[in-house]
Amino acid sequence: MIHWKSSFNTLYIFSILVLVSWVLIFLIEKTIVSEQLIIEYFDSQLSLKRIEQLIQSRNSGNWIRYALLPIIYLIKFFFVSLWFLCGTILYGYRTSLSQIFQILIISEFIWIVPLVLLLVWFGFIDTNYSLNDVQYFQPLSLLNLFDGPSVETWLIFPLKALNLFEIAYMIVLALGLRKVLKRDFNSSLSFTVPVYGSGLIIWIILITFLSINLST
Repeated sequence: MIHWKSSFNTLYIFSILVLVSWVLIFLIEKTIVSEQLIIEYFDSQLSLKRIEQLIQSRNSGNWIRYALLPIIYLIKFFFVSLWFLCGTILYGYRTSLSQIFQILIISEFIWIVPLVLLLVWFGFIDTNYSLNDVQYFQPLSLLNLFDGPSVETWLIFPLKALNLFEIAYMIVLALGLRKVLKRDFNSSLSFTVPVYGSGLIIWIILITFLSINLST
């Protein structure tokens, strides 16, 4: 009975996460990254016919992106859960994959904040913006210290990935893991930072490597 209730809670939280993400992505596509913005951006680069094809392709592929989002979330949570489970074995802690999985879902809500900030920033504060501004928008990241368009392509992801939201994410993870690991917050944080940090570094190196190779 307890296991069934825990599974239901995980599914419920996951459903809310997906629904909120869908709504925010829809609002961004309709109000921030509008068709007019795309036309203005590509006006001097492509023909009007080609721009219309791009917009049509984006619109027709929306349902695919929405359908893939829950799958992408599940894949992400599964592999990160495995990574943390390996970490618990190395540290001699006892927990389960399902418990880590649920904590990751809850912690993922941290990444809803940048989407909300993007909507607020370009919707109410900086209303005179370009598609470049939206693409390089990553609040509280190292990318903000540079002029986005002038940065080498392969450096964009690492600079965007190193941000204060990652720190907040690790803190929320540590708070959640503190309960399942039955440790105090400091011990949980001492576990979370190296385990998650090492995974993040590997991910950044992988994406950077792919960016360099695909751009050559």
